Amino acid sequence: MPMVEKHIKSLLYDHDCVIIPDFGGLIARYVPARINPVKHTLQPPSKTIAFNEKLVLNDGLLISTIAHQNNISKEEAQALVAKFVHAAKNALQQSNRFELSEIGLFRYSSEHRLVFEYVEIDNMLEESFGLPELVARPLRVEEPAVLRTLIKERQQELAEQKQPLPLRKRIKRAYHMAAGLALAGLSVSALYFLSLQANYNMSSLNPVMLFNGGNSAYAASPVDRYAADYVPFTEEERLHHYAIMLPEVAQPGIEESDAFASEEEIVVDSASMASDDAAEFAAAESVTEVAVVEEEEAKMPAHIVNANDGRFYIITGGYVRLENAEESRAILKKDGGDVKVVLPGPGSRLYRVAVADFSTKEEAQAELNTYRKKFGETLWVLTN
Repeated sequence: MPMVEKHIKSLLYDHDCVIIPDFGGLIARYVPARINPVKHTLQPPSKTIAFNEKLVLNDGLLISTIAHQNNISKEEAQALVAKFVHAAKNALQQSNRFELSEIGLFRYSSEHRLVFEYVEIDNMLEESFGLPELVARPLRVEEPAVLRTLIKERQQELAEQKQPLPLRKRIKRAYHMAAGLALAGLSVSALYFLSLQANYNMSSLNPVMLFNGGNSAYAASPVDRYAADYVPFTEEERLHHYAIMLPEVAQPGIEESDAFASEEEIVVDSASMASDDAAEFAAAESVTEVAVVEEEEAKMPAHIVNANDGRFYIITGGYVRLENAEESRAILKKDGGDVKVVLPGPGSRLYRVAVADFSTKEEAQAELNTYRKKFGETLWVLTN
């Protein structure tokens, strides 16, 4: 249905969320300016579109817009949307592909979940209207004349080094290589002839063994820890010396059982004191948390509704970000009226802007047409 697709794209310019009943919701998010390092381009800020298949509850925005723009009833507009959703689901079942014109492509994943791929054709951010994609190619800085001369001389030196060496230099290099090989051969031959001698120990050539040679005799001999005239203490002599070094200290009037009892009482008293301190600390912490919550609620502005109060609000639109909702409220505030912002409730992520609120649903429905004449046909009633 081209007409439904056209209205969906038009609503994405002005709203952060457009819900297609029984299909899902398209969510617009702000994307800052970015640089493409491959193309060397600077892209202006824009919007990117995401899809959430759990947002299937009809908020009335799409149906009211189609009915108002085409001068038809809401029942006819709802039938057009239902026909569009039916065609989209049939296309996904048959070919696993459904293209939403100039917005994106839908398909099913391997887990049979609906996946959306955004196709960025037009910049849907109004603040970036008319801003083109800028090309910023890097500039090549020319080297100074002195640096170019040095580079040229260095290149000439490298080229000369790569050229074949003169005959004299090649003979000198071959002489050094032959001398080194001859010295290595003599060393290996000397070691071989030494190993052929039966009474020669090769380990003597180890510098570590030569360094520790003076300690080998001492390490081989057994260690005698006592002198020849050593006589050990007897048991009585040892006890006598211990009694002198560690005299007994006893307090009169205190027995061993009393000492143990006092220690147990101290342990019990300390445990009870610790439990009392923990209880006082927990009570103080709970009082502090309540004070913090009350202070945060006091800081909340008066025009923001932060709890379910059972009232019925006339809503002009829903926004993913609180900043967008505040901007819409500031614009509507110029026309007069008590405009409020209803914070998202359980299961919702949208900040809704309300131009009026009533205590009963009948009063809200009765005044809905009056507010539509002033603020547009896309108004609907929210039960908070």
